[in-house]
Amino acid sequence: MDYFKECAHQQERYSYEVPLTRQQIANLTGLCVETVIRTVKKMEQEELVKINGRHIMY
Repeated sequence: MDYFKECAHQQERYSYEVPLTRQQIANLTGLCVETVIRTVKKMEQEELVKINGRHIMY
């Protein structure tokens, strides 16, 4: 995510789609899927990501 954060200054906002489901993110990070969902929602409120249906845009 840090890599994409750095690239965000060079690209249009929300132009990258995270190619993982929330379950896959949970599995990769060792977190519960509920924690991932809450965290992604908080990130959306802080305008760090955009949720478009089932897709997370960065």
